[in-house]
Amino acid sequence: MSNSPTRSRALPLVLTAAVAGGLGLGAVALAGRSPSAPEVAGAPEQVQDPATSPTPSATSGADRSAPPADDAAPRIAFFGDSLTVGVGAPPERGYAWQTAEQLGWPIAVVEGVSGSGFLASGAGRPMPDRVAAVVASDPDVVVVAGGTNDAFQGYAPTEVGAAAGELLGDLRAADPDLAILVLGPFPTTLETATGLDPVSDAVRAAADAVGAEFVDARDLLLSAGAGPEEWEQYISADGVHPNEAGYGVMADALVAELRTLVG
Repeated sequence: MSNSPTRSRALPLVLTAAVAGGLGLGAVALAGRSPSAPEVAGAPEQVQDPATSPTPSATSGADRSAPPADDAAPRIAFFGDSLTVGVGAPPERGYAWQTAEQLGWPIAVVEGVSGSGFLASGAGRPMPDRVAAVVASDPDVVVVAGGTNDAFQGYAPTEVGAAAGELLGDLRAADPDLAILVLGPFPTTLETATGLDPVSDAVRAAADAVGAEFVDARDLLLSAGAGPEEWEQYISADGVHPNEAGYGVMADALVAELRTLVG
C-alpha cells in the first residue's frame, strides 16, 4: 500500500442539507451495500448534531448476505460517525456499503458511532478510543471520516488536530503499509463552507503527517452542480442525513479516490 505524501482533491457531485437553526451546513451523500459479510460496530445514538440521528448508529455482529468478493481484493474498513453508519438510508445502504460494492472489495468492519468524532464521544466513545476494533478487523484500506461533530460542538482546532493525529498515528503504527483515506469534516457554518475552516485544516495536517490521502469536504460541497431545490431529493426524512440516493453520490466519488490510492 502507498505511503506517499497526502494529496487533496475535490470530489465531484456533492450534496448538502441546511441544519442547526439555519446556520449549519450538514454533510451529505455516500451510500451502498457490501460485497461481503462485514462486521458492524457502534452504539445507539444520543447526540443530535449535523452528523447524528435519533436512530441506532449501528448493530454489532450482524449477519450479512452479499455477493462474494474477489479473494485477492483489499479488505476495507470504514471508521467514523453516523454518516459512516449510514443513518438516513435503509440497512446496508450507507456510503460504506455502496463504496465497497462498487469496488468489489470485502468490508473488514464498519466502525461508526453516531455523534462521535476525534474528541466527541457521541453515543459511545471518541474515535481514537476505537482504533483497536478497526485494527483487529485486519484491513488493507481504511476510510477515516471525522471532525464534523467536533466542530459542531466547538472543540478547538488544535485539540481536534492532535486527537486526529493520535488516531492516524496509531493506525499507521499498527500497519505501516495500511492505505488510509481521510475524509475531512463537513462545514458546520456558511463561513467555513466558503472560507477558512481551521478544524478541517487541522485534520489535513494530521493526515499529512502520516502520509494519508486527504479529501476536503469543502471541495466536495462547493463542487456541487445543483441548487438546494434539487438537493432535497438526496436528503432523508430527518432533514440532515443523506438518503440512499444521496449516499450513492458520495460513494461514486470515493470509489475513484480509493482506486487511485490503492492503485
